[in-house]
Amino acid sequence: MPLRGKTWSNSGKTTTLINFLAKRASLLAETSNQTQPGSKSTSWFASDNSALVLIIGILALACGYLGMGLPQHYYQPLFAALVLTLGWRHGAIDLPKSGWRWPLVFVMFLILSMMFKLLIGGGTSHPFAWLKVPVFEMIEPAEKAGWFEKVVPRIEMNFRGIPHLSDWTINITKIQTLFLVATLIGAMVRFQPFASLTAVALLIISIPTLATFNWDWVLPFLILGAATFYLRSPSGLNPRRQRPDP
Repeated sequence: MPLRGKTWSNSGKTTTLINFLAKRASLLAETSNQTQPGSKSTSWFASDNSALVLIIGILALACGYLGMGLPQHYYQPLFAALVLTLGWRHGAIDLPKSGWRWPLVFVMFLILSMMFKLLIGGGTSHPFAWLKVPVFEMIEPAEKAGWFEKVVPRIEMNFRGIPHLSDWTINITKIQTLFLVATLIGAMVRFQPFASLTAVALLIISIPTLATFNWDWVLPFLILGAATFYLRSPSGLNPRRQRPDP
């Protein structure tokens, strides 16, 4: 009987110790999951990553310049300013309140301008510049030319464009902008067939322009530019934040 009581006593102490350790582990887990407003994290992504984002953005701009050049129409910075303002207003872009704020705004604005150059960067085109007709011209003889050159005319055949047709210009950027706005309107009203058709038309009319870009640099520009905006988004600033239980 004394041995049985001693066994029950040791079992009770073991159960108490296990319960104590379980409570401490649960308390530590809750403390690590909570995010205090005034605390600073040691993680690159959870802390103020403005310097890192600025470096990535500058690299993206360098790749974009080597792949596409600078924006050539005022529509591109106009759409970039609109998207940047709406993204900041609705919380999709978190801009720092420190001295990094305006450099980041400027870099993001340039990145968006170059991204819109991919969509509406067709510029001015001459679709009938290849259309030419043969023209025969008589070359006047020089003053010191012989009698044969003065008697027999010299005729040359050249190819020249048709006036008002070969030099006809069309603004591809305005047509791309029209299709882009139509696609956005169709997506806003959830008219998917219309939005799909206008998006396909925008892609088809943009193929000649896209083929002129150096995609060895355009692809890194897209990746680095997307990383720039992701790291300044709520998901990029708090990547390990747990979802609340339903």
